[in-house]
Amino acid sequence: MLRILVLAGVALSMVLGAAAIAAAPTGTGGLPPWHFQMTHKEVESFTDYGPYKTFSNGDLETYSGLFVGRKENVQFFFKDGKLIRIGVYLYEGQDIKAAAGVWGQTYETLKSKYGSIELPDIRVDSPGTELAASVVAAAAGGNVDVSGKSQMAPYKQPSDVFVFASFLRGEVQGQVFYYVIVHYDPPHG
Repeated sequence: MLRILVLAGVALSMVLGAAAIAAAPTGTGGLPPWHFQMTHKEVESFTDYGPYKTFSNGDLETYSGLFVGRKENVQFFFKDGKLIRIGVYLYEGQDIKAAAGVWGQTYETLKSKYGSIELPDIRVDSPGTELAASVVAAAAGGNVDVSGKSQMAPYKQPSDVFVFASFLRGEVQGQVFYYVIVHYDPPHG
């Protein structure tokens, strides 16, 4: 009898748990499982993606976040204790050619996920022209070398998030570093 009650209790717990998950609000944009407006504690509650490191300004990072099925460095930016931006840092280093290669791969990843990509730093004869990742990489590498920044974004954005990518050059303690980042922001407008 006790075993039947225990089994019934387990079954009831499973049903109630499933109902709670179904009733929980779906994310309000972001990079699943994280969504905008989460607190630090809520972000860190996804322990499978930890450990999390806290920056001196209160932002967070983990090297175990998932981006297209791979573990990547994911950083979380907060304002007034609420998550306002997620950044996936795909490259951080001093080799501009390696960074440009990652930029080309990021272009392919975003294009496969969202469709046509706006590349403001590349001029083409006809709008909608599809470019090879190697062309995008080379053009952005040259642009970053001169101006310090290139960006791209899907023309068609999801309704719950604004996605864009940055290829940046910065100086840290007198040395030049390059960064390739995919940003997730709340939707504009």
